[in-house]
Amino acid sequence: MKKTFRRTVPTGCLCLSANVAMADLITFSFTGRLTVEDPNGSILVNSSDYSINDGYQTAIAANLTYDTNLGIGSTDLAFEGEFWNEALLIHDIDLNFIEGTKLIEGNMLTDWNGSTDMSMHIMWDAAGLFNSIDYGLQAGDRISGTNLYRDFDGDGYAETLLGNVGSATPLSDNYIINDPYGSISALNQGPAPMAVTDGTLGLLDGPFPGFKIHMDIGSGNSMHVTSVSTVPVPAAVWLFGSGLIGLAGFARRKKA
Repeated sequence: MKKTFRRTVPTGCLCLSANVAMADLITFSFTGRLTVEDPNGSILVNSSDYSINDGYQTAIAANLTYDTNLGIGSTDLAFEGEFWNEALLIHDIDLNFIEGTKLIEGNMLTDWNGSTDMSMHIMWDAAGLFNSIDYGLQAGDRISGTNLYRDFDGDGYAETLLGNVGSATPLSDNYIINDPYGSISALNQGPAPMAVTDGTLGLLDGPFPGFKIHMDIGSGNSMHVTSVSTVPVPAAVWLFGSGLIGLAGFARRKKA
């Protein structure tokens, strides 16, 4: 079953909490890496940027927001690069939690090679992100590799707050490729709080089915917590829950 991130609240508490229900809104700035794979499993070179692994990987950076009641809705990433000398644009990324797992799946739109708004499916192992959030985050924290860091004394140098948060190795680290110079290279970038998995389906429509974009968030770099704020849970959620409690009580009275 798929849904946006939600915290489970016992229904018996809804009436008591209706006036004080709150959720945390956590904003991250992140860096990471992106790779593009064709249907044959070959990694395409970004002809406009050869700085990482001879262009087989491209640096990305953006912001991401997590709502502890409604979940991650989207990121603001607007990536541009050139593959096969054609500009690639990624936009409108929506993310959803897969219940009972630590996986996130996302859908995004892609413009490439003369086609626009092609739908793409992507899946992440987000254990590093979830475990860090469950531990508790505050502004200034940083998830990097397998650790969560915090600057306890305010000296500008972060200390390890939590080790081994469960970050996964990105799928693209498993690729062995022939680079343009004839040598064998591996796409090593280290564990990521959100690492793309083989559940990524790639382009679902348009003229390029089977092409995949592996967008590893925090890979080779970090996720920084820029803000943590408390916001009211939408009233409609609590009214709906209260209504369910009322119906349950009515059913018990009727049965009696």
